[in-house]
Amino acid sequence: MATAPSIKVRHPDLLKALYSEVLRREKTNGPIVRSAPTTIVGPQTSVFRAFDQQYFTVDTHRQILRRDQADNALIVRDQDSDQNRFTGKSHDASTPSWGGLYCALQQQAIVNEVAYYVEKERAKQAAEGGKSAPNPLPRSAAMHSKCVVKINLLGPFLAADLSAHNPHARSFVESLGHAPMVKSLLSRKGIRSVWDAMSSPDDYSVARGIGLAFAAIGFRCLIVQTARQSERSPLERGDNIIFFGHQRQRVSNLSVAEAYLFPITGGGLSDPNFIPGKSYPSQIRTYPVGF
Repeated sequence: MATAPSIKVRHPDLLKALYSEVLRREKTNGPIVRSAPTTIVGPQTSVFRAFDQQYFTVDTHRQILRRDQADNALIVRDQDSDQNRFTGKSHDASTPSWGGLYCALQQQAIVNEVAYYVEKERAKQAAEGGKSAPNPLPRSAAMHSKCVVKINLLGPFLAADLSAHNPHARSFVESLGHAPMVKSLLSRKGIRSVWDAMSSPDDYSVARGIGLAFAAIGFRCLIVQTARQSERSPLERGDNIIFFGHQRQRVSNLSVAEAYLFPITGGGLSDPNFIPGKSYPSQIRTYPVGF
């Protein structure tokens, strides 16, 4: 029995139809890995994840991030929510919900994501106080309240790759819209492109249906382009990688290597030449993981 639409999942029936179409292809045509665009990631790859500093305890005396705190960065927490695009509640009793650990593969992706949520919260607070939205913060100031962790992949991950960089991603996603049930629902709801709808900032129905299906058929992760634009160029976005898992599960074969804090006086990730892990004494403080 389907649940009522949420703010972020406006069309649970479309979510269900896309989920079912991916599983139908897997059952009818054999492993969908044969037709879906894929990429092998790791084991020499590092990814990045950002958190509010209030959720972490960095030992500034010993200049380390404790291992127990570092492992908190690898726990899935969104399975029962609607906060993320490709994972969360399915809004259908017969469709399993999945959570995801959201990380960035490139510098610009983590910067864009952090800036988006910081500005969103600032606008919300201003509206609650009866004020107009404030001017955007410089990227260095936006990063000030965040802790970014560098995560090493300890083995290879086969990822479904729906990023704009994969030449087969768009045709695969659009092909899902040719299934009779999906096509009918898209027409009734006035949605012209499955690809464009997958990145909608207002409705996660399409993205959630596809993400939950890939998790259900056994993919460990999914690569997608971040929906957040850079302040420098709308073309500079970067890719997110989402590791699938269940609520409170620690994603295996990942290890946090170090953490970064960003003093308000430094340029931090706003520096266009920033390289995670490189020494920027006046801009970025680096804390290796220790016990």
